[in-house]
Amino acid sequence: MRHIGLRLKELRDAKGWTQDDLAEATGMNRVTIAKYEAGRSEPKSASLGKLAMALGVDANTILGIDDDLPIATQSIELSEDERILLERYRTLSDEDKELLRSDALRMKRESERGAGYSGQKSVG
Repeated sequence: MRHIGLRLKELRDAKGWTQDDLAEATGMNRVTIAKYEAGRSEPKSASLGKLAMALGVDANTILGIDDDLPIATQSIELSEDERILLERYRTLSDEDKELLRSDALRMKRESERGAGYSGQKSVG
């Protein structure tokens, strides 16, 4: 079984997220995420569930039970729209990528709350 922290970092990197992004998506502290990735701490079951949900995988993937392949070598099927978005994303500046990630996280949170996405930022 691979180091949980390494798997967690690979999964986070595969989404293009920072530790702050993952912390925000899970409601956890960034320092906690950093400790998990460095192997200084391991997530308890409730935290493992939050991490898995945020990363779109099951807990076994984080634990390394499903397979012994690094995430980067696994084949991922992309739709044509996803492929186009990924190609365009890769041409963005780091600043624009961060803005896009922030918008995507905000849209996801609004969607999960049932608010839908209006395309406009909240005022207030």
